[in-house]
Amino acid sequence: MNSIRRIAHLDMDAFFASVELLRYPELRGQPVVVGGRNVHQPVVQADGSKHFARLRDYVGRGVITTSTYEARALGVFSGMGLMKSAHLAPEAILLPANFDAYRDYSRRFKAAVATIAPQIEDRGIDEIYIDLSDLPDESNTLAQRIKQAVFEATGLTCSIGITPNKLLSKICSDLDKPNGITILGMEEIATRIWPLPARKINGIGPKATERL
Repeated sequence: MNSIRRIAHLDMDAFFASVELLRYPELRGQPVVVGGRNVHQPVVQADGSKHFARLRDYVGRGVITTSTYEARALGVFSGMGLMKSAHLAPEAILLPANFDAYRDYSRRFKAAVATIAPQIEDRGIDEIYIDLSDLPDESNTLAQRIKQAVFEATGLTCSIGITPNKLLSKICSDLDKPNGITILGMEEIATRIWPLPARKINGIGPKATERL
C-alpha cells in the first residue's frame, strides 16, 4: 500500500462546449458560446450546410453556460450575460444547452475512470476527485491512463491535478488547461502555489479577491 496520499481532481475541458463540438465538428477552432434558447438551434440550409446563430443576435437576460477556449480568449466566460458578451465577441457562435447530452457524457467519463481508479468522489457533471493513494502506478502514468480512458469513452479531453489533498488538486487541475496534467508535492507549494492570485482557491470570488 502506498503511504503517500495522492488525490486527483479531474476537470473536463470546456465540457458543455466540447460535447457540442462533437455534434458540430465544423465549429472547431471557432469561438462558441453555449447558453441560448431552443430558437438558437442550428438551421439546416437547402444545400445541407448549417446556419448558426451569432452572439450579436441574442436579445434577453440569459447568461453563458460555458464557452470554448477561443471564446474565452476574447473575454467571454461562463456566468456572463449574453448581451454583455456580445459586445466582446459579436461573431461568436451561439448554441442552446443540451443537458441530456451532457449528462450522458458525464456518465461515460466517470464510468471510464472507475475502471482504473474506483475510489471516486462525484463533484458535479464535469468534475470528480479520485483517490490514487493505494494504486501501484506512478502518478503521471495513472493520469495518462485515466485521460486516455476518458478520451476513448467520450472523444473529449480533460485536465488532471494530483497533490496530497483536494484543495491543492482543484487548483492544479486548472493550471495547465486544456488537456493538461499537473503533479504537485508539498515541497513545491511555496514556489508553485503561493505566487498564484487568491481567486485560484475554490470559493474565492471577485469581492473576496479584492479584500485578500
